[in-house]
Amino acid sequence: MMSPQANTNNITITMPASSHNCSNKEGTCASRDHIECNGNAPISKNSIDLSENLEFWMTRLPLKLQTLPIIQLAIPGSHNSMTYTIEPGNDIGPDETPSIQMLGRCLSILMRPIVFNWSVNQEISVREQLDGGIRYLDLRVAVKTSEDKIYFLHGLYGAEISQPLQDVADWLSTHPNEIIILDFQHFYKFNYQHHASLIEFIKQVFGRKLCPVFNKLDHLSLQWLNKEAYQVFVIYRNIAARNYNYLWPSGAWSTPWPNTVNTSTLVNFLNESLQARNPRIGYVSQCLLTPNAAYVIKHICGNLHRDLCPKCRKVTLSWIKKHAPGNGGMNIVITDFVSLDNFIFSKTVIQRNMQLLYPDISCNN
Repeated sequence: MMSPQANTNNITITMPASSHNCSNKEGTCASRDHIECNGNAPISKNSIDLSENLEFWMTRLPLKLQTLPIIQLAIPGSHNSMTYTIEPGNDIGPDETPSIQMLGRCLSILMRPIVFNWSVNQEISVREQLDGGIRYLDLRVAVKTSEDKIYFLHGLYGAEISQPLQDVADWLSTHPNEIIILDFQHFYKFNYQHHASLIEFIKQVFGRKLCPVFNKLDHLSLQWLNKEAYQVFVIYRNIAARNYNYLWPSGAWSTPWPNTVNTSTLVNFLNESLQARNPRIGYVSQCLLTPNAAYVIKHICGNLHRDLCPKCRKVTLSWIKKHAPGNGGMNIVITDFVSLDNFIFSKTVIQRNMQLLYPDISCNN
């Protein structure tokens, strides 16, 4: 069966074969103009909504985008993805400074709620994040020495890793054409055996879905990944990754950190870092503000959601609309509280891929 095509503004849009079933759960004919299944319908570039079905947005991409390397696509991600599992009464984690850890032990009733207010970056489960279009997960893990188990954390300990990672694997099984990038950013209180245990668990949970490491990434398109049945990239930012062919090293996916509470500094950093991007590797733009100790003390009764998120979202959504994906362009973009305003962040990032279909389209559309 030939893929239907529509000719608009001298550009041919060919939808992937996986989009031809109008009645399946993926909703591949959910668009108002039935772009995928009515090759004769006129299509204007303003009517194509790549983010119409966030749960299956990769599956529904036009063929032209399916054949591009994923390091050239605009992909939304969540910052500190597993912090929704943190509770106010949880123990303070080893990622905090020694002084905060000490105060947490001595004045736990006072300190833990304060740390909690500035540690939670996501409020919805990982399944809900994936349903909302998120395809990159930022992960930090630590060992609880009293239990010798591995937990997610950020300021405070969150959930033990098993169930959230299994949730990701289960989600992938019902979304066979979607791709997820798992970025294990930081490891605390880990020894060799802890790394071995975590790596073995990753292999056990994701198995054949794991994409092996390649020296070059220019052939790693959604189309090729689907053909090979690879759905998961695991970035493992530790030297332990060198012994495993399915753990991508830190150097393959650059992720510069702005480390500021100032929006102007953030935007300048995003611009300068993107301009210096190596187009041959993956790249993460961190659209977020990070409170330091002085800021938290000044806003002791505040929290990340109320005090930093609104102004960050305003400037970063504008920044995203002014930049395009492509060779050396915007790639993975992450932020806090991705579900706000009905996933406007995911929708904005995904829709920027229109620039790859229509290079002359206005950057603010």
